[in-house]
This record gives sequence, C-alpha cells and structure tokens, in this order.
Amino acid sequence: MKNFIKPLAIIGALCFSVSGFAQGETEFVPKVKNVTTPACVLYAKDYEGPSSMLTSPEVLDRMASGTACTNFIVNYIGFTGPEGAQAMAAFQYAVDIWANSIESNQPIRINANFEALGPGVLGQAGPTTVLTSNHPDAMPNVFYPVALWEKIEDQDSSGFGSIDINATFSSSFNWYYGTDGMTPPSQFDFVTVVLHELGHGLGFVSFATTDGTTGRLREPNNMIPTIYDINVENGMGQSLLNTGLFTDPSAAMHSQLTSSNLFNNSPISVDQNNGVVPRMFAPSPWDQGSSYSHWDESTFPNSNPNSLMTPQVGSGVAIHNPGPISLGLFEDMGWSICGGSLTVDEFTVDTVEISPNPFTSSLAIKLSNANNDDYTIDLFDINGRVVMSESLSATNGNISLSNLDKLGDALYFVKITNDFSGSSITKKVIKN
Repeated sequence: MKNFIKPLAIIGALCFSVSGFAQGETEFVPKVKNVTTPACVLYAKDYEGPSSMLTSPEVLDRMASGTACTNFIVNYIGFTGPEGAQAMAAFQYAVDIWANSIESNQPIRINANFEALGPGVLGQAGPTTVLTSNHPDAMPNVFYPVALWEKIEDQDSSGFGSIDINATFSSSFNWYYGTDGMTPPSQFDFVTVVLHELGHGLGFVSFATTDGTTGRLREPNNMIPTIYDINVENGMGQSLLNTGLFTDPSAAMHSQLTSSNLFNNSPISVDQNNGVVPRMFAPSPWDQGSSYSHWDESTFPNSNPNSLMTPQVGSGVAIHNPGPISLGLFEDMGWSICGGSLTVDEFTVDTVEISPNPFTSSLAIKLSNANNDDYTIDLFDINGRVVMSESLSATNGNISLSNLDKLGDALYFVKITNDFSGSSITKKVIKN
C-alpha cells in the first residue's frame, strides 16, 4: 500500500498543446506530431531558504575529461553582451550535465533563445516533434520525443525537422549564472532552470490535461500516449492506459488526474527509490503545466536528490543533478545511461532469445539468467492492441507460448515482464 502525502501546489508549467499531422499507416512509416507550443513554462517561486544539490562526482569527472556520452549542439540566439555570455556559459554547463548523464549516438540539437518572457516566467522548453517507432527496442504505437526517437532508431530525423528541443529563457530575470550551486537568496539559479526544462525536452512530458470535468491522457487526433505514460498508475496499481477502467477522455480520467494518488511504476525508478513507487504531482484542482508531468513536490522537496523534476523552483535554490529516479525513468523510456545501466538486472533485450522467428503456432523464449521467475507475456499487434496476455513461469529460464496458430500473418511485438522485479523488454516477431 502506498502512503498518501498531500502535494503542495504552488507553481508550474503551461504544458503541451500540440498540432501536427499523422503520416500514412504503412508499417514502417512513423506517426508524427509537430509540437507548436512549449512543453513546459516554468514560473518563479519565492525564496524558502537555501538549498543546494550539486552535480555528482562521476558526472563532474566525465565533464573534466571531455569524454561526453552525447553530443549536444546548441544554437544560441539572443545571448548578447556580457550578461548573454554569462548566461551562455551557465546554459552550456547544464547541457554538459545532461551530455554526461544520458547516452546517444545521435547529436541532440537545441535552439536556445534568450529573450523577454511574460511576468514571472523563468523559461520554457519542449521537444519539437514526437514520433512513433517500429524499432524492436521501442513500444508500438507510442509517441517518443524526437531526441529519444533518434537514439532508439540510431538515425537522424532530418525529414521531420533538424532541431530536437526548443528552449527559451527570460533575459530580464534576476539570474545567478554561477555553476558552484551557491545561489544567493535574491536570485534564481540559471543552471537549475535550464537543466529542468531540458529534462522535459528529452522526454519528461505527456499530453495529459483536463478541462475541469473531462480528462484525457492520449494525444486526441491519434489517441496515442507518450512513452512517459506507460507505467503511470493509481494507488491501487491500476494503469491509466487501461481503457476498460478509464475511458479516454472521460470524467473518470479527470478524477484520476486530480486524485493526488498517481505514481510512475517505472521499474528502474522504483529500484532507485528503494523499492517505493515514486509519487507524481496530481493535485485537485488540476494545475495546468504542473500536474502530472512532474514528481510530487511534498515527496521530493528541494533538499531531496530527486527534486529537479518537481513543479517548483525558488530563488536561492540550486539543483545540478537530474536525480536517480528521474534517470531511472529515462532509462526505462529507452535512454541509455552514461556510465552504464542503473539496474543490475540481467534481463535485457540482448540476453533474451525468441524462436522460431518467423513463427507459425508457438514461440520459445530463452532467458540467459536461467531463473524460474514468474512472467507476464503480452503480444501486441502493430497498432498497439493486446492480442494475447498470459502469466507464465519460467523453467530454468525457458518459457513456451503455444496455440498461436489462430493469429493472422503479421508483425507482432512480444513484451516480457518479470513479475518479481518489474523489468520488461519488448521484441519484434513475425507470424507466417
């Protein structure tokens, strides 16, 4: 049973209004949505006392060695004069933290703007595009932010736009541009705000919203969730993606989104949170921009190492670390972690074999760990529909699926979930 902690609703972001198009429904053509407004607009919060969460020694060592795991290419716009130069240096420091926290073979391109914004607005950022993927390592019929899509597909998405993240930050705020984490009480830490907003651009985002009575989770034109939504559940362990429980959109979905009782059961995040499912920010009434797309502020206050992706940032606060549960969520979404996986689980795509492939009436799953754990096996079609779901026990690491001859000849995805650890992998198979 999860303990209830009342969240503290103070500030947040105006999140995720999108418009775009869906490409053809052919098997290997991704569906695409162009994001026309920032995923998150972050507002200032008053000073509540000093707080400093510094960059991890491992990341600092990699930064000092100059051997980043990801190449970020930043196009700086409006960073002029002495203050612009200071802002650019602080921005680059935040970029370097992410570059030494996640890993991709593809460069991540950012448009960084420094200009006047609305009253109280510190900054705003988000992915320029979200796409579905048919890669074996991806979930079918799920939207991925473009930078993560490029990482999984290991190719540039230039056909859908060369910029991965748009970011804009206020040029008129009272900023602290230092990188030492010693932010004065009267100033806002620029590194913290940039680090937070780039986290949204890299995938800490959703289409979830409510008009006060009717809530929705999926992108409305295609009815597709984001990869961020996959493990979201309520306090009873019920998935918000279960349309048998929560029609999308519906009043029932609104109740869930404003229940103060939502959690992200990302297996690696749970492991990094000492086995406790991390609580999300889901207050009533709905706080547009803060709700759902953040960790809960009361559970992870400023002094907590996981506080970067909460809905508040105040003056005098410096958070220069993404935090282990956020990095765990990023790894479960598909990012590789610089320095190696956060989990010690040997249950990975590379250690699982499925045969025969193509298959006709049965499948044999071989796990390299040879454990006798219990597993949930889900079979998805290319539209993301579950066509089979079974709970099976492995025998010396072997699992057999039979009676598959009634399935139509097509491409399928097999999702294998370890019921004990919560770890899961997805592999592609073909029926003929």
